[in-house]
Amino acid sequence: MSLLEENMLDQNYPNNLMDDFGLHEISSDKQFDDILKLACFVADCEAAYISIIDHKRQNIRYTKNFPSGEYPLDHSVCKLVLEQRELVQIADINNYPALHDSVLASQQNFAFYAGLPIINEHNNVLATLCVLHTEAKALTALQIANFEILGDQVLNILALRKQDIQKKKDDQSADENRVFFDASSSVICILSDSLVIKSINKASFAIFGFTPEELKGLNIADFILREDRIRVLELASHKLKNNIKNFEIQTRIRAKNNSIKWISWNAVTKNRKWFIIGREITAEKEISKNLNQLSTVASKINSGIAIGNAKSEVVWLNQAFTDITGYNLNDVQSKRLGDMLAGNGTNKALIAQERQEIENKKSSSIELLAYRKDGEKIWLSIHNTIILDDSGEIDSQIGIYIDITARKESEKQLKLLSLVASKTNNGVHICDSEGNVTWINEALENILGYSKETLVGKKLVDFVKGKDTDLELVEIVREKARKFEPFNIEHKVYRKDGSEIWISIANTPIYNEAINQHTQIEIINDITRRKQAEFQMIASREETLQLSKAKESFLSIMSHEIRTPLNAIIGLADILYSEEKLPAQEQSINLLKFSADNLLSLINDILDFSKIEVGKMTLENKRLDIRVLLMNIVDSMRFKIDGKPIELSYDVNSQVPELVRGDKTRLYQVLSNLINNSIKFTEKGVVKILVERSPDTRDKVTLNFRIIDTGIGIPEDKISTIFEPFTQAESNTARKYGGSGLGLSITKKLINLFDGKIVVKSELGVGTEFSFDLKFNKFEGPLEMPEKKQDIQIDAKILVVDDNEINTLLAKRVLSRFGLTVVTTSNGREAIELLQSKDFDLVLMDVHMPDLDGYETTTILRAMDDAYFKNLPIIALTASVLDDGLDGIEKCGMTDFQLKPFNAEELANKIEKYVRKS
Repeated sequence: MSLLEENMLDQNYPNNLMDDFGLHEISSDKQFDDILKLACFVADCEAAYISIIDHKRQNIRYTKNFPSGEYPLDHSVCKLVLEQRELVQIADINNYPALHDSVLASQQNFAFYAGLPIINEHNNVLATLCVLHTEAKALTALQIANFEILGDQVLNILALRKQDIQKKKDDQSADENRVFFDASSSVICILSDSLVIKSINKASFAIFGFTPEELKGLNIADFILREDRIRVLELASHKLKNNIKNFEIQTRIRAKNNSIKWISWNAVTKNRKWFIIGREITAEKEISKNLNQLSTVASKINSGIAIGNAKSEVVWLNQAFTDITGYNLNDVQSKRLGDMLAGNGTNKALIAQERQEIENKKSSSIELLAYRKDGEKIWLSIHNTIILDDSGEIDSQIGIYIDITARKESEKQLKLLSLVASKTNNGVHICDSEGNVTWINEALENILGYSKETLVGKKLVDFVKGKDTDLELVEIVREKARKFEPFNIEHKVYRKDGSEIWISIANTPIYNEAINQHTQIEIINDITRRKQAEFQMIASREETLQLSKAKESFLSIMSHEIRTPLNAIIGLADILYSEEKLPAQEQSINLLKFSADNLLSLINDILDFSKIEVGKMTLENKRLDIRVLLMNIVDSMRFKIDGKPIELSYDVNSQVPELVRGDKTRLYQVLSNLINNSIKFTEKGVVKILVERSPDTRDKVTLNFRIIDTGIGIPEDKISTIFEPFTQAESNTARKYGGSGLGLSITKKLINLFDGKIVVKSELGVGTEFSFDLKFNKFEGPLEMPEKKQDIQIDAKILVVDDNEINTLLAKRVLSRFGLTVVTTSNGREAIELLQSKDFDLVLMDVHMPDLDGYETTTILRAMDDAYFKNLPIIALTASVLDDGLDGIEKCGMTDFQLKPFNAEELANKIEKYVRKS
């Protein structure tokens, strides 16, 4: 058994259960007979037993058709029940190798086993209820439910037995308490709610002068002096009103011999009875009375005062002593203070010398490093005065304790400063409470160019300030200096020769108790070079920000200026491609469409690369089917094989979940780039994609992707450069295979966005493998069935607002194919006028137009006090792919956006979506 398993047993299974529940008695067997018979009946089994778990052993004590005995837990089948803490069924023990060494394995005629843990309210396993059968089987749900009811009955029997045993122990304890009751020197009594004595111990005779028999039936309040009795009643009433059932109070009582005694009472009420303990404190009160006058005076002063007896043992302290040392009277009473206050570094020889002085009946004064109760070091000035009695012997001694830690620290600092200041390379400036120079070191003379003789008695700032000195800061620090507050500043000042320098000043005020004088010490350093570096860094950061903004602006302009005409080219190419054409025209149209698509791919690569560079790209978290995505990618790539003898395939391991959540578009881009790259550089052989599941992390699913090809391979010295932008492995690669050199760079950056890392393995002439792990969010929620693709026909009237005539012509021709009635206009003001008719179902709005752009036009429409204009779907047509352009679309109130160049069916689907809603 491992140490961990032993610790588990120690924590979850209590010891001595046989004793605690009285299970050694033979009579206890009868109580479990019916349970075991019912267990066999309910489970339809031939044998049953109850196993008591006593520490690390199993005691099979109560059985039916099964031998009893005691066994180690690690050789028991019940160990499985204890580990799982629930019902365990084993259909056939012979087919369960882990139990071949168990106790049951030796019982050759048993095959089926079921065990139920008996767990008490403290979550401890007390026992197991088990059934066995000679044939393999399994319990039904009803049998399991009835079996668990029997388990509850076992727990009830154990609980009742424990209660009986506890009662016997309580009775024994009561007898023992009676012995203790009478042995106590304090009065212990039980009173009725009206304070009549019901029971009282023998100590009553020493205090009251009456025997317990004489006091029974008397009211205890009759012994308390009248004025004290009133206090008791008031306190008791107050406590009970606030539901407080106990209180302490001191009163005087009159004993049988008429003497007055002080008693300290501790009272508790329960079940309309009072339980009282009284301790005589007459002697303590007398001492307290004698010290009362002294304590009144001593408590008013700030110095600590301790009064000791002739043996130097403490008998009284004032509050100031507690404030200084942390010790109260209970901590040090009857002890010697020197021993309590000493610690590491305390001069114990000095303590011994002081005690010798006391023995010689002489007063003494020492300064001592001591320790507070919390362990903090303090310095104490201790003045001991001896008080002699009439016979000339020591009666008591009075110690006065003053905390001089601050003074000692100041002395230590000044001593250290005086040694270090003259040697350090840092400038040191010491001035008085008025800010006048009292001393500077040689290093400060070198920093400022002024001699000590020139500056002593004058204010340093009057010499070093100049035209660019921050005089407001000077006034702030002067005010701090007047209040003796420390400060740290960086300040531009001037040397004696007029040159500018930056200095740092760390000011520390020090109070010298010995001479009652405030001093200020300043550490001054020349930080001119550091400040110059900071200024250069700030200027560089500003320049970087400006470059970043310029880059974003360029991207936005390029996106709009290139993608807008490209929208027209691709759109017209699609129209020509879908219309009837002469055979001679078909090749030209295909070339036009192919060239336009390649140009769009190149522009998208450049824009994606730039978006990632400026941190403008984020990942979506949408439903994603890895298998469907790979199928679509592979199907779309097959035409690129173009007759090559290449086998293009993919395999997704069965452990990969059907659905995850992630960015489908960016994953498509990553896989397409890598697969396209493999096809491009492979003349024959295979290109395959493998997806497996890596170990998950909390709520994330981690998938491993591998793209393997038998292509030309990559030279080892070029592998580290292929992810650099506009770079390819060989200089002639671009000429032979084409491409911008951006694909792999974008792929790596996108994988980094997924919090992944791409790894390349390649051998020249053999092939290449790209592998990477990506993390996806787990998919939660019902599975969604994909919608069946249907021909789109929309009966709606839309307004297209665009200042580019080609774009409006293109939109009209493309969208008319879907049954839409399309009206066009070239500016925002005409759009507002046309929309006053309120007969348009949707607006396609270009965002960049002269005079009144799409943002401004939409803002005006949304501000109109009419539900039509507030709810009218307005879809932005934009060529910008940056988030700031998309933010503007949302802020002005547009419903959605469509990027140019647009896919006709994608735009039609979006229009249908919002027309249907309206």
